[in-house]
Amino acid sequence: MGQLVGGFEASAIQNATPLFSLVKHIFPNQLSEQFFAMAIIVFSGVLLNATINKEQFFEKHTYLPALTYIFVMSLFPKYQHLHPIILANFFVILSIRRLFHIRRAVDARRMIFDAGFFLGISALFYEYYIAFYLLAWGTLAVLRPFVWREHFMGLFGLVIPLVALLFYQYMTDNILDFVVSIQPKNQYSFSFIADSWFSLGIGIGISLILLIVGGRSFIIRQKRSSLRFKRISNIILFMGLIVLILSGFFALLDYRNPAIFMCAVLCSFLLTFYFFYSRKQKIAAVLFYLTIAYCTLTIYYEQLENIFN
Repeated sequence: MGQLVGGFEASAIQNATPLFSLVKHIFPNQLSEQFFAMAIIVFSGVLLNATINKEQFFEKHTYLPALTYIFVMSLFPKYQHLHPIILANFFVILSIRRLFHIRRAVDARRMIFDAGFFLGISALFYEYYIAFYLLAWGTLAVLRPFVWREHFMGLFGLVIPLVALLFYQYMTDNILDFVVSIQPKNQYSFSFIADSWFSLGIGIGISLILLIVGGRSFIIRQKRSSLRFKRISNIILFMGLIVLILSGFFALLDYRNPAIFMCAVLCSFLLTFYFFYSRKQKIAAVLFYLTIAYCTLTIYYEQLENIFN
């Protein structure tokens, strides 16, 4: 909201995908972009929250997943406007929602097709998200016996959006752009790299601390839980592995991507386990409110700085 009030200047996004460029050009001004981005972030958090409650990860309904997702997406205020990862995360959440349905299905072909299709769309916004298809394969391996038709339908769903993009670029005589768009490069680097190392270090440090304490609570919970919970929670472990691989890939190639936001969905899961099951609730409460305070401070920092200066 602070960005909607005060606004900010951001450089143009580099190497944006064709689909993201089309979506971005829909909006006549930066304010409408920010409203849309805010709506997508909030709706993604609510959708993730509903998915976690439906799968009964916790003994009672909770609103923590939605809050923690919004927290992570708010760590760096200059990304609170339209960005490819915001849209890609939304479709990843839709895919996860379908993957959780697999365990209750007699025939999982429709679910895995939908999951692959949503992951394909997410890759059209942020092409490296195609690696999240490993999550679909891992889910099938854990929850289902091997049925080649199910694996084929998932792959078929993944390919459809990519083929649609290829066809579009063929019809517009931009066929080479399809190859260029999937080549490794310094993707979407803009105002994120302009932040000071101090503020960057604080944001990343907070994220790492939250992931560590959340991951510890999750592992403890998994060891003491039922077989059903262990099986569906393995989806979260697969997600963590994929995020780790992608983050390492970016670090290895010295990319300046906002890789921290790829862990927003994972962090929402893990942090909810920490806040929900922490034995030291006072410490958890302090950490919770400090996170809120930090997000609020980063959002309104520029406005406060202008007032006092």
